[in-house]
Amino acid sequence: MVEAVIVLPAAMLVVLFAVQAALWAHAATLVQAAAGEGDQVARALGGSVASGEAQARAFLRDSGSAVVTDPQVTTSVLAGGMVQMKVSGTAEGVLPWLHLHVSAVRIGPLQEFRVSG
Repeated sequence: MVEAVIVLPAAMLVVLFAVQAALWAHAATLVQAAAGEGDQVARALGGSVASGEAQARAFLRDSGSAVVTDPQVTTSVLAGGMVQMKVSGTAEGVLPWLHLHVSAVRIGPLQEFRVSG
């Protein structure tokens, strides 16, 4: 009987950590997918940085609103015609004192026609 007092709470804590790890992994996957979606739209011929950002936000809203909390999306155009998409947020928590951060960055070239002189 005394062993159950020690083993049962420890087993429950292990289960909670496993659930938290699964939520973190799922949130990380959603953030990576949102960065990819936004990056594709921003870099596409006729696309824009604003449309890529909107696509990433829409992806997170539609597929991960309960798993990724406080999502932040930033897009910038780097030197050499490269687009950088950053998506970050916090994984939903089971343990109230544990806040795990998730983020993803995608960088790729703008797709555009160039006229040679």
